[in-house]
Amino acid sequence: MVNRKAFICGIKSFTLSNNEINFLKKHKPWGIILFTRNIKDIKQTKKLTDQIKKIFNDQKYPILIDQEGGRVNRLKKLISFDNLTSEYFGKLYLEDKKKFNIYFRLFIDKTSELLKLIGANINTLPVLDLNYKGASNIIGDRSFSKNPKIVSLIGDICIKLFHLNSIGTVIKHIPGHGLAKSDSHKFTPIINKTLKYLEKKDFYTFKNKKKFLCNDSTCCLQTN
Repeated sequence: MVNRKAFICGIKSFTLSNNEINFLKKHKPWGIILFTRNIKDIKQTKKLTDQIKKIFNDQKYPILIDQEGGRVNRLKKLISFDNLTSEYFGKLYLEDKKKFNIYFRLFIDKTSELLKLIGANINTLPVLDLNYKGASNIIGDRSFSKNPKIVSLIGDICIKLFHLNSIGTVIKHIPGHGLAKSDSHKFTPIINKTLKYLEKKDFYTFKNKKKFLCNDSTCCLQTN
């Protein structure tokens, strides 16, 4: 078994450079995460992920991607998911649960199909942050709702549907970014709320997330 280190890294472009190949062989990261800069088309991306897996001699080597839909669409060169935000699905759930079940499943099935075509096996979803007014727009429509019970419930559905498609999931952004008034990519947010409030609201969505298993032996498990 390859002794991998507990970090994930990205790569610079559409192909691996010699320096990157040497880095991967030497430092053996747990996984590689893809960004838009790595994806030109299906054929090129599959060739890239095949090369990565070959380096580790592992067809199940973790290839991650942030493919949420809406603003966070790493596959935008392949397909447009601009209007299919988490906020859209959260509102649809409240308006028409039957339609939600159909549309959300189609969305995840199509996303999973594309991920498998490019060789990715883990999607960093669902976003379990709450949608607060006046907070940083880094979350906004990436959240299903301001209601923690709805966010938690749709999160469970999201995890289950991806796992049924043999795609692993990673819940985010623990411990919750919803209340933050600044983007944590740039600054350290400070939240002036009691632990009791956070336990009831922001932390609630991340609790008791199940590891749904499917019958496919290649299926990745949820990382949380």
